Amino acid sequence: MSDGLDALLDGQLAYYRARAPEYDEVYAERGFRHLTDLVERLPVSGDVLELACGTGQWTVRLAQRATHVTAVDGAPEMLDIARRRVEAAGLVATFEQADLFAWQPRRRYDTVFFAFWLSHVPPQRFAAFWATVARAVRPGGRVVFVDTDAAERDTERVVPGDRATVLRTLKDGSEHEIVKLFHDAGGLAAELGKLGWTAQVDPADGGFIRGVARLTDRSARD
Repeated sequence: MSDGLDALLDGQLAYYRARAPEYDEVYAERGFRHLTDLVERLPVSGDVLELACGTGQWTVRLAQRATHVTAVDGAPEMLDIARRRVEAAGLVATFEQADLFAWQPRRRYDTVFFAFWLSHVPPQRFAAFWATVARAVRPGGRVVFVDTDAAERDTERVVPGDRATVLRTLKDGSEHEIVKLFHDAGGLAAELGKLGWTAQVDPADGGFIRGVARLTDRSARD
C-alpha cells in the first residue's frame, strides 16, 4: 500500500509540474476577485509560511500583509512562476522547493497558510502532515487555509474505490490520477480536534471552505 501511495503522490507532483503553465486559468474560471476577497478576510500576519504556494497567486497577497513570507512547493515550474510574480509586484519572499510530504520546518512561524492543498493530502498522510504543521507554527500562532467544499465532488471525475482520487486531463490530452478529498467543514474541524487543534472551519460563498486552527495548550507544550 505504501508503494502504491508513493507512486500516486509522485504522479500527483508530475501532474502539477506539467500543469504549471495553465494552472492560473482556474482562477479565471472560479472568479479570482471573489477568492482574493475571501483570503484577504482571513487573519494572516507576522512571519508567514505558505505551503504549496503554486504559481504565487496568494504569495503576492501574503507578502503585502506579512513581515516576511517563506513559500514552499514541490514543483520547480510552479516556483519559477511564483518567483517572477512576486518580483514583478516589487515584493520579496523566500522560495523553497521541497516534497511537502517529507519536508520539515527549520523554524517556526506566526502564520502557516495553504490554499487548495489540504484536499490533496491523502488520508494516510493527514495526521503526519498536521504534525509537521504543528512543528512549524509558533506558540500562539495560527494555521489558516482555504479549500473547495464537499460539493466540488459533483464537478470531478471520481475514481471508484477507496483511493480518494480523481482523474484530471491537461490541455495536451494527458490524463492524471491525483488525490482529492472533499472535506465537509464540520467534519474537518472534528478531525482536527482529534489531532490536538482547535479549529473553526466554515463554508464560504462560491463553493469553498475557510479555516483557522490553533494548537491546544497541551499540544503546544508537546
